[in-house]
Amino acid sequence: MFSSQVAELVRENEPLAPRCWLRIGGPARYFAEPESEEQTRQLVADAAAGGITVRVLGGGSNVLIRPEGVDGLVLELGGEMTRLQVDKCSLLAGGGADLGDAITVAAQAGLAGLEHLAGIPGTVGGAVVCNSGVTNEDIGSRVSAVSGVKQDGTPCRLVRDQLQFSYRRSNLDDMVVTEVEFELDASTPAEVTRRMQSAWIVRKAHQPPQNVRVAQAFIEPSECSIEDLLDAAGMRTASEGDVAMSPQYPGFIVVNEQATADQVLALIRRIARAVEVQTGIQLQPQLRIW
Repeated sequence: MFSSQVAELVRENEPLAPRCWLRIGGPARYFAEPESEEQTRQLVADAAAGGITVRVLGGGSNVLIRPEGVDGLVLELGGEMTRLQVDKCSLLAGGGADLGDAITVAAQAGLAGLEHLAGIPGTVGGAVVCNSGVTNEDIGSRVSAVSGVKQDGTPCRLVRDQLQFSYRRSNLDDMVVTEVEFELDASTPAEVTRRMQSAWIVRKAHQPPQNVRVAQAFIEPSECSIEDLLDAAGMRTASEGDVAMSPQYPGFIVVNEQATADQVLALIRRIARAVEVQTGIQLQPQLRIW
């Protein structure tokens, strides 16, 4: 199935729950942690030849694994794909690099443009694919090029005019992102760090503590706040079995030890239906269902 160059990297029936924020869900049929783009290309090519679906786990903060697990290959990028390098006003970041680390490196170099993303969990690659952002600022506006691997295992590089970013969306879903180039603005480390810390304080005040098993259920709609929509639909404190909406942090779901992925899905669907009936607005899930 997998060629000799990468076969030793592949593990079967690898538990995914410990790698995801919600700590629920089944295993991956195949799992690998490639440390180079070459290994990634080979793994993806082998999977394509065997008709195996490939997914990338980018921190696990916005992923919900079904109880039966993932019948495919799940990749977690490491090694050289976590590197961070500053070159004048550019930041080269591996797709597997921690987003928080990338923001910190940019701030230390006095480069502005990413600091408003402080506190958003996940990897650089995951953030770019989902076009993470706050209010009217998103990460895609700072991306000048993306390198990665197509679904057939061939390398790919997209530059600015080939990239498409919209609200929490991009045209990178079918690509394993291995490196991102950001074009940033020259500033001072003190000023960028100050703004980064301010953004982190604001975000922390609007998110549950990190020791609680939570995830953001829906993308914040552009029309109005998720809090107002949940109140209008009477769903602010809705629950399903061992899963419940956080009354203190609107839009976040909280799970306990006995929670299941099916309960999470049922709650999300019920809330989305109630909100649409009451307001006409269709909520889009923040969680990616595997």
